[in-house]
Amino acid sequence: MNGYDLSDFKNGKAFIHFDGVKDSKADYGARICIDTNGNKLFGLPDRDWIVNEFEDEDVAFVLLDNGFYALMNDKGKLITDNVYTTIFGGSEEGFFEVTRNGKHGHIDINGKEVVPCMYDEGNYFSEGVASECLNGKWGMVDCFNNTVIPFEYEEICICKNNLINAKKNGKYGLIDKHNNVVIDFMYDEIDCWNTRECLVYQARKGDKWGLIDRYNNIIEDFFYDDSQLISDNEDNAGEFIILLKDDRKAIYSTKKKGFITDFIYDFVGYLSQNRFLVSIDNKYGFIDTEGNEITPLIYDECHEFFHEGVCVVSQNDKDGLIDLSGNLVVPCIYHKLHTCSEGLILATDFDGNNGYIDKKGNIIIPFGKYNSHADFHCGYAVVHSKELGNIYINTKGEILELKNIEETEEMMKSLLDEE
Repeated sequence: MNGYDLSDFKNGKAFIHFDGVKDSKADYGARICIDTNGNKLFGLPDRDWIVNEFEDEDVAFVLLDNGFYALMNDKGKLITDNVYTTIFGGSEEGFFEVTRNGKHGHIDINGKEVVPCMYDEGNYFSEGVASECLNGKWGMVDCFNNTVIPFEYEEICICKNNLINAKKNGKYGLIDKHNNVVIDFMYDEIDCWNTRECLVYQARKGDKWGLIDRYNNIIEDFFYDDSQLISDNEDNAGEFIILLKDDRKAIYSTKKKGFITDFIYDFVGYLSQNRFLVSIDNKYGFIDTEGNEITPLIYDECHEFFHEGVCVVSQNDKDGLIDLSGNLVVPCIYHKLHTCSEGLILATDFDGNNGYIDKKGNIIIPFGKYNSHADFHCGYAVVHSKELGNIYINTKGEILELKNIEETEEMMKSLLDEE
């Protein structure tokens, strides 16, 4: 579609932006929302609106032309006033963090302010409570804005497993949701973000790190130079910790309460499908959660995460794919490979042509047919055709037919012509 910018599909919906040429305002106006059948769901009344895709709870965040955000439902109707300077989603309870007039609060899926915008700062809800800052002190409230932890702390973390990291009188300790002290305020730092399943916590005294349990027993003494909780690509955390000693890293299992590797690595990455990316002397490979080598450390670079069972690796400035067993399933022959999405990998050859291959290296959408620049979402990817402009294609390379948008197209063109 010449003259259009197309967004990726999210939750089965995408936006078509008219790419005007007469003035720059039209370059940003999200105008039409469509479904994966190409049907127009609704149009937006103001071409200057900028809409973030439908990602959270099937609502979108809309930046209106006055520079403020509102919440919009999947019918294109605004369900809040346009008064918020920021909107964030992602809490377990389905609430959204918002700021209004410089103050932090929370709204629900219907746009109701369940926690009024009255706090200086705040975090998202977790386990029914959210940390907020009022007059320079931190406490916690529930979804009815009742104070459940008094505002008496210098810092306070989100709640995980009924444990909350808090700072008082310059020292860190752990409290529960009833404000009972679980570990006294005696540490220079405690790292317990996102540790719902964690049985061991990282703590620092001075410049050295150690490991403690929730009863304040010392599991590993305080002589490590650094400590980092390992997350996976779903942002779960708690089972593994990276410890640094003498410029080398090792992996510690909080469940086994012991190390699964020696201090031999100069890099340890995130956990992805029960595999860690590791390196020694700038050569990369993967080990499993027992510390066994899955992929030999022979690659110059590796993507940190597996996607749909494959991972991009590089040798001599050429990209290929390995599987979960460490086998090279696509040889290192491409200039660039992207992550696998819905069974296909966007690839670039050394002539600069783009195409799509599958996880066995078969060419599914020929190189050079489209100027491909996107992964697949909800069955479609955005590509560019010299003849047609920006279009959607499915995983077979077929073009999505866009329906019922001609009237909107003509309306937008006439609006530009009037200027």
